[in-house]
Amino acid sequence: MAISASRIGWKRGGIMAALFLVLATPSFAVDKIVWKPIANAILQIDSHAPKLWNLFQPGKKMDPLLLQLGSRYLVVYIRNKEIYELKPEQLERKGETLLWRETDKPAAPIATSDWSTKDVGSAMRTLVKLADEGHVLDIQTPKIPDLRRGIY
Repeated sequence: MAISASRIGWKRGGIMAALFLVLATPSFAVDKIVWKPIANAILQIDSHAPKLWNLFQPGKKMDPLLLQLGSRYLVVYIRNKEIYELKPEQLERKGETLLWRETDKPAAPIATSDWSTKDVGSAMRTLVKLADEGHVLDIQTPKIPDLRRGIY
């Protein structure tokens, strides 16, 4: 059974057209980050607990983190050592979760210094100083125990 060259050309053309449509279609749902609240997180600012705060993570990842301080929102990129301040209207609330487009990230991060990330047993501790404000953030996120090792 012989396949003609024209049939192969149509198949390639169809595949290329489908690929073009997929790439040309705007992907609004793909670039949205769904932030879920982190239970048992600890936050201190200048060694004092803030009155109104919340900490969010994107899915199961712990980088970046979204820190809510009253009506102020900070995205903390731990690995890149950057913090960006978001406008509250850029976030969309869906129950306990928040939605945000990473394309809405501000052009320049907040000035920071003295970054420190440590494993403190059952949590990861990140210390960072907001240089312009002079405040030190102490963020502790709980680690998920590795039950495969039998240690928790």
